[in-house]
Amino acid sequence: MPRPNRRLTELAQETARCARPLLPSPELFMGLEISAAGELRLLWWRHQDLGLVAEISASPAGYCPEDSDEGALQDVATALLVYLSGRWPSPPAGLGVITDGTGVAFAPDHPAPSAPGWLERQASGQSQLLTIVPLDPTGPCALLCGATMATRLH
Repeated sequence: MPRPNRRLTELAQETARCARPLLPSPELFMGLEISAAGELRLLWWRHQDLGLVAEISASPAGYCPEDSDEGALQDVATALLVYLSGRWPSPPAGLGVITDGTGVAFAPDHPAPSAPGWLERQASGQSQLLTIVPLDPTGPCALLCGATMATRLH
């Protein structure tokens, strides 16, 4: 198992904390994805059917004020994803994580949660999530956490 990375853990914990106010229902979880151009995409899904509920995108110039829930999440999610992309020898064009407001995980073999079939690959076990901070095993990501959850990243 790789050695602990305190900075990555801190960013993931803060991302999960900042996501909580934007997850108004215990049935929802969120994807956070950054493009090569630096545009941040927020996606909300229902856990019952993995259906996409909402999606918004913004570049840093269009982020909400830092003192708003959305602005705080945009700032910390960008920092997390930029830091995480630096762990790749060649960063992918789209890189993202999922959060349930408790934990944060990503799929290194399929790093873009907005890609068609991404959730289905996780739920079916065709791809594995790596945990940065543990997701709630009884929360909205339970289907994704089951037997397909790989060991913790650190």
